[in-house]
Amino acid sequence: MADRWRWPVLVAPLLTLLLLVLTFLYWQGQEREAQARRRQAFTVAVDRIAYSIKDRMGTYEMVLRGVKGYYDGSASIDRDEFHAYVAALGLQITQPGLQGVGYVVRLPASRLAEHTADMRRKGFTRYSVRPEGAREHYMPVTHIEPLTDDNLKALGFDVGTVPAARDALERARDTGELTLTSALTLQQDIGRSGNAKGLVMYLPLYARGADPATVEARRQGIVGWVSAPFRMAELMLGMAQQLDADIDLAIYDGVQPQADRLLYDGTGQASSSLSETRHLQLGGRHWTLVMQPLPVFEQRFDDQGQSLVVLMGAALSLLVGWLTWVMTTGRERAVALAHRMTQALRGTRDDLESTLNAIPDMLFELGQEGQVLHCQSARTGPLAMVAGTFLGQRLEDLVHLEDAEGCRAALRAAQASGYSAGQQYRLELEQQTHWFELSIARKESTLPGQERRFVALSRDITERKLAEARTHQLAYFDTLTGLPNRRMLLDRLEHALASAHKSGQVGALVFIDLDNFKQINDARGHSMGDALLVQVGQRLAQSLNPNDTLARLGGDEFVVLVNNIAADMDSAGRCALLLGEELRTALEAPYAIDTHLYDSAASIGITLFPKRGEGVEDLLREADTAMYRAKELGRNRISFYESAMQADVQERLALEQDLKKARAEGQLAAHVQPQVDAHGAVIGGELLMRWTHPVRGSVSPARFIPVAESSGLILRMGDWMIQQACEALARMQVAGCVVSLSVNVSQRQFRQENFVERIQELLAQTGAPAEHLILEVTESLLIENLEGTIARMTELVRMGVRFSIDDFGTGYSSLAYLKKLPLYELKIDKSFVQDTPGDPNDTAIVESIISVARHLKLRVVAEGVETRAQADFLVASRCDCLQGYLFGRPEALEGWLARRLDRA
Repeated sequence: MADRWRWPVLVAPLLTLLLLVLTFLYWQGQEREAQARRRQAFTVAVDRIAYSIKDRMGTYEMVLRGVKGYYDGSASIDRDEFHAYVAALGLQITQPGLQGVGYVVRLPASRLAEHTADMRRKGFTRYSVRPEGAREHYMPVTHIEPLTDDNLKALGFDVGTVPAARDALERARDTGELTLTSALTLQQDIGRSGNAKGLVMYLPLYARGADPATVEARRQGIVGWVSAPFRMAELMLGMAQQLDADIDLAIYDGVQPQADRLLYDGTGQASSSLSETRHLQLGGRHWTLVMQPLPVFEQRFDDQGQSLVVLMGAALSLLVGWLTWVMTTGRERAVALAHRMTQALRGTRDDLESTLNAIPDMLFELGQEGQVLHCQSARTGPLAMVAGTFLGQRLEDLVHLEDAEGCRAALRAAQASGYSAGQQYRLELEQQTHWFELSIARKESTLPGQERRFVALSRDITERKLAEARTHQLAYFDTLTGLPNRRMLLDRLEHALASAHKSGQVGALVFIDLDNFKQINDARGHSMGDALLVQVGQRLAQSLNPNDTLARLGGDEFVVLVNNIAADMDSAGRCALLLGEELRTALEAPYAIDTHLYDSAASIGITLFPKRGEGVEDLLREADTAMYRAKELGRNRISFYESAMQADVQERLALEQDLKKARAEGQLAAHVQPQVDAHGAVIGGELLMRWTHPVRGSVSPARFIPVAESSGLILRMGDWMIQQACEALARMQVAGCVVSLSVNVSQRQFRQENFVERIQELLAQTGAPAEHLILEVTESLLIENLEGTIARMTELVRMGVRFSIDDFGTGYSSLAYLKKLPLYELKIDKSFVQDTPGDPNDTAIVESIISVARHLKLRVVAEGVETRAQADFLVASRCDCLQGYLFGRPEALEGWLARRLDRA
């Protein structure tokens, strides 16, 4: 009986003790989890504060770069335009803390008086550079907007006299990048009570045409800086909505948080053991951010029901002990207690879920391969409606194709280091492109063997991307026509000029100015003039290739940049004239505006590039000069900057048109000049083309052969000459009086794919002896593709055809190729022959050529022999063949051939 009574008595205390121990362990676990949540929330808040400060400083930098773009795209800084540009940015509303945007000029001491007088003429009657004193260079603030009373204090102040500012100016000058000063007192705060800490951003400006590739070049090319002064306290006040008010923040200038380098101090009431430090690199300065939670932040994580759970556990333990005594009445109360505990757990879960729902960004839980396992969508917006469709898909399959690799890289970075941030990607939502910024953190597994998972936060940055695009549009494009502005034109022209120097191709710059635009603008108003300018831009764009650049400089001035228009200046001049005529014709047609028709022609100036020593500004000036020359000649005209080229291009075009008709109308004729041996006997001849025009008369080959080369007409003309030679050789062979005939072959004709087949065909058709056909080529043929040239010449030599190097000594003149080429003869250019034997230099050159040729077993022909003394010298030097006026002038092939046939 006693044993039966003692057993329930022992079980109840033991069971109660066990339950109390379990309750205590649960309470300890909850405390640890609360501390972990507190630290995690604090870390997230710290990262957001650091990111927001860096993002705001990046926005300041974007403002400065926009102003720099405005400076680079303007010929000069007009104060009213500068005021309008800065006013449009709305800095006091959009960028709290930023005092304004200024321009600091680098002023030599020699220009101080001139500069001061100029500023006073512009309305600043009390303007002076201060502080006074002699310095080699001054760095005064000459422009600052908005022009408030405080900002007027900075006008004329030499910022180079402030050590902190001078250090930042010199770093910006030497690096070409944005720099930031250490803490200083702004001129705007002089005379105010308190000790407001200010800082200034600087961005360097270099002279147009300068090449800031090296530190020395940047120091030589610096002309000024754009600046952005701001107060640290006002900056932080303007960011109040982006920062966590429950976090105490202190910012120090330097790697270590030293009291004398404090830039900003928050409430100073933090007493928590938690503390986080972040480091930011801004404009060459190292900022240290020290953050601690305030008591209000700590209160978020105070006892959130753990004590209640412990008390309930203790009560439950006692209750279970008591229930051992009264099992019959305790079952119902145990069920009620379990129900209350379940409700408490559900409440905790619901509280966590409401916290997640309050986050405006989208949250993902990702698997190790990037598949979306869970998605917590944003509360509103298009993303909220489609978030459910993301489940089960890989993140890289959801984003834009170009962003997939970046998302994979972000996931790999999070796997390696535990965290990655800053990756941007696009989503197409409701037929619109939305931009997001992705941050991924590795989630530690709680169960052994469980696949690694990641938590990703996606923030919508579409508005920021649109703002960046608008800033770029304002900086590089004309607001009326949408065409590139002066800044973009200069950038593309600089690249085109560098490419032309590298490739050897020729480009053209075309300057277009409407002739009667002012009359239409004054008579019909600016809106009508704007509509006309838009139509002009559209017509010009339709006449150009996609690779050409069309820009509007301002007013009624347009510029066309054409790259790689031709391989040489002559061809480029002709092509540029044709393009200019096409543009001029397109602009002549009437313009329909508001049911009315308006006429407006254009004057066009053209310059070609590259030229030695000329830069971008030089080319613009040349095209502008040519345009004004077109206006002076009567408007609605085209003029080249190179006045000689104007007449030459037009003459070449006319000559090309006449040359196209010459062969069909029988104006071209084959002539022959005899070649004799040492005894004066004719042993060959050279075929020469002659052109007799009904109006021009006899046209020199020096004029029409280059035109035929550049236009491609040389192919048909050269083929006709070879045909004439083959027919003459065939007739002489039949009569038994055959001698060799030489025909000049152009490089373009030789490079034709079917050249070998065509020679073979002509020999077969005419029956001409191949061994008496000599093809003369110039040394320029050997510069490109020497191996291919040798192969083609060898193929023709196997057929019996012989080769001669014409004008030897005036071109490539390499002895190396003489050993490789299957040559028959060398022709000494007449420029060496004409001064022999009187000139010792030319005499030595001729003797050397003959000596080299004899060693290589090549025949030598001397051209331009006009005197007996020249002939005697050449015969004495053992020259094989002579050609020149001394033995016969070129005559018609038919007459020469008839005499030979008669003698036979």
